[in-house]
Amino acid sequence: MLKKTAMLLTAIVTLTWGGLFASPEDDRMAFEKYFTTKFPEVPMHDFKNGIYSIDPIARADWEQIEEFPPYELAIDAGEREFNTTFANGKSYSDCFGDGAVKGQYPYWDNERKEVITLELAINECRTANGEEPLKWKRGKIAELSAYMSYISRGQTINVVVPADDPDAMAAYERGKRFY
Repeated sequence: MLKKTAMLLTAIVTLTWGGLFASPEDDRMAFEKYFTTKFPEVPMHDFKNGIYSIDPIARADWEQIEEFPPYELAIDAGEREFNTTFANGKSYSDCFGDGAVKGQYPYWDNERKEVITLELAINECRTANGEEPLKWKRGKIAELSAYMSYISRGQTINVVVPADDPDAMAAYERGKRFY
C-alpha cells in the first residue's frame, strides 16, 4: 500500500510540476495540438481568424461586416492622431517610422526586465517628446493601437520568451495565469 501511495504521489508531483513549468514552446505546441486535433479540417494558417475559422455562419457574418467595418472610424481617428505633430515638432513617425510595427510587439526587454507592449511604446514615445501619456484601454491610445495594428496586417507576431532568463519566464507565467 505504501509503495502504491508513493508511486501515485510521484506521478502527481511529476505531472503537476511539468504542467506548471512547461516552456513557452511546450505550451505553444500543446495549444496547437489541441486545436488541430479538435478541428482537423481547418488549415493551420486559418486559425489566426479565431472562431471565424471553425464556424461557417460566423465567418459569413464576419466577411459581410468587413465590407463596411465598424472599426473604421477608430482607425481613421488613430491615423489622424498618428500624423499629428507633437509640440516639439516631432511625431509618432519619429518613434515608429510608418507605424506598421505591430508585428514587433510585445517583446521582452532584457535590460528593463519587462514586457514592452505597443501601447507602452506609444506612451513612451509621447513622454520622450514632452507629451503626457495617454490613459490606458480607450480613447486615443486605443485608436492609435487600432490604426497601427490595422496597417500592420499580415505581419507575423513572433513573441520570443528567453527560456534562460528567469525574469522573462516569470513574466510569461504571470501572463499565462492572467489569460
